[in-house]
Amino acid sequence: MIAKYNFELNEDMIYLVETLKVEGYWSRKSFTLTLQNKDIPLLNNIERIVKNLKLKINKRLLLKIRLEDNTKKENIKLIYDNKELSFHIEKSPFDNKRVKAVTSLPFKKYYKIRLIQDKKEIPIIIKVNKNGIIIKSNLDCWIYGDLRFPKKEILDFLDSYCGNKKDFHLEEFLLNSDEKLVISAFSALIDCEGSINWYGLKRIIRIRMKNKDYLQQWHELLKRYNIYNKFRKNKNEWELNIAGWQDFNKLNELGFRLYHSKKSKKWKEMLKGFKRNQISRNSYKEFYINKLKEVNKKITSEELSRYIKKSKRVVNHYLLKLEKENLINCDRNHWPYLYFITTSSVR
Repeated sequence: MIAKYNFELNEDMIYLVETLKVEGYWSRKSFTLTLQNKDIPLLNNIERIVKNLKLKINKRLLLKIRLEDNTKKENIKLIYDNKELSFHIEKSPFDNKRVKAVTSLPFKKYYKIRLIQDKKEIPIIIKVNKNGIIIKSNLDCWIYGDLRFPKKEILDFLDSYCGNKKDFHLEEFLLNSDEKLVISAFSALIDCEGSINWYGLKRIIRIRMKNKDYLQQWHELLKRYNIYNKFRKNKNEWELNIAGWQDFNKLNELGFRLYHSKKSKKWKEMLKGFKRNQISRNSYKEFYINKLKEVNKKITSEELSRYIKKSKRVVNHYLLKLEKENLINCDRNHWPYLYFITTSSVR
């Protein structure tokens, strides 16, 4: 509990804070706190957390419409409910000719908007349900849920707890927290900024951003929990990625949970899709020694292969390596051979 602000830093609060750091915007000066995202289930989770904090929340939708190149604002109109909508023109940072009309809408479950240009009228139908937003139009459109919940107490807290929004980092509190809070924060990071890719035999969780220090902090923190991850520079950004069943399984056991609808679905399918339970690179010693400790008795390689769901050939290979390195014991007076751990054999 942060007594000064009356906020308990539990799993929900940590998820909210990490989401706002990487996806949201706040400013005490302009009394603003907003979060925009395309995924409704993710926003529903944020709304639940905010309401539990007894904060008033305002919901809107942000609509972006791709226009013909070089379209001028005065040449189009947006009509909703027989009223003209205010909007602004957004130019592409990569090509000034490419423009979008951007407007903010009061939250409703159904909209029929008309875009009028050169006496042509193009309808835009928007339907909002608990699982997502459906847009029907001949125009390319994007729509974002927009949550706003500014309040002095939480704005003061965010500035005090997180520091500079433009240079966000992992706070000392989180670095010294228990695993539930750490994994809740990491779940928020993946929900907002990560990607989950599964193609062929390759499965990977990846985060890319320009904030090197923040991502490097995550690299080190995940290693504390024996979650192998690779941190490297990728062109003008920094990248952290995790691959392999063992590390995915550790995340899952620690309570890793996604709310973003597409990422959550892909994560669950990916976990089920492993035909082999791969272990992290160079971690076979720790893996097999820990499994023998779990069994806590003499066991044949065939029995161990069934226990860890790996082929007998692979298990035999690693048990022989560990025996040669004097890290495990083998009873060769028994056939088939029995493998086991003793206190003296573990270094």
